[in-house]
Amino acid sequence: MKSLLFSLGAGLVAGLPSSPRATEELPTLGLANITKIDMAGGLQGRRLAGPFMGVDFPDPSMIWGDGSWKAYATSSNGKKIPVATSTDTWSWTLTGNDALPNPGSWVDPNDQGIWAPDVQKNDNGVYVMYYTAHQNGGSHCIGAATSTTALGPFTPQAQPLICDAANGGVIDASGYDDGVDRWIVWKVDGNSLGGATTCQGGTPSGAYKPTPIKIQRVARDALTLLGSAKTILDNEGASNNGVVEAPALYKVADGGGFVLFYSAHCYSSDDYDVEYAFSGTIDGAYAGRGILIRTVDNKGVYGPGGLDIDPNGKSVVFHGRLNPNQGGASRELYSAELTISGRSVTGV
Repeated sequence: MKSLLFSLGAGLVAGLPSSPRATEELPTLGLANITKIDMAGGLQGRRLAGPFMGVDFPDPSMIWGDGSWKAYATSSNGKKIPVATSTDTWSWTLTGNDALPNPGSWVDPNDQGIWAPDVQKNDNGVYVMYYTAHQNGGSHCIGAATSTTALGPFTPQAQPLICDAANGGVIDASGYDDGVDRWIVWKVDGNSLGGATTCQGGTPSGAYKPTPIKIQRVARDALTLLGSAKTILDNEGASNNGVVEAPALYKVADGGGFVLFYSAHCYSSDDYDVEYAFSGTIDGAYAGRGILIRTVDNKGVYGPGGLDIDPNGKSVVFHGRLNPNQGGASRELYSAELTISGRSVTGV
């Protein structure tokens, strides 16, 4: 994810203290004007009433690069990492580019599906992509790749950046620049080891496994890990089916603290949603959890998740399904506006 510095009124700044307070004292977040993205280039209506675009584009992320917006997604459309472009974040065109045709020699040749890419631009003007792939002979790891252009193709590093096989592997990395330091956040995929969650390959049993969201500082090249990782959030057991994932950060200006967006529940369930929590420091514990968008909000999107935010803090993209109870269906690209006014964060 990219750095987001908002100029807020004193009311909101006061609402995000150095340590989380009671939920009622924290900003209320929301979305509206949710729009299904038409890859042919036309806006399909603010109530999702337009024709289906018929394009799978899961786990989207976006960045401004080389004169236009670029959006990247999990393997789909015949590409390991498909790319869409836009001039305004509202109408998108699916390109024929594969941003990562070669995910690296460390990736299992029999499992080349790539998940949840995130791209940022480092201080040298090089685009850096974080992505999830299955390590040959191991579990899911986070890889890094570089390119001189936003469309790629990106060249993978020789070895994965982060692995944690003992705890289930790691997925869903995103980068963040707070204006001083760069950071990487990710999920430890504990539910892949089983436990009580239904979001696993086996039969639920026993206790819920940890699925912590981790954060670690990286150098200005966005490739070199610094210090050690810290846990900033974890699942709450039965209330979110033992799953939190897909983290994204933004920073409130003038010392107002940080907001962590993430998804909870199982990605294939209609319960999947986008939630948020607050912290006074970027690598502190996040609390004051709330729900940004979910199926029961009756927005016409089912199982919304994988939210990313543009660097200006105005537009968000996320995926969702078009119909209920279709966990294996395409997850299409949606957009909404995000504005901040007073002590509330809402879509308009």
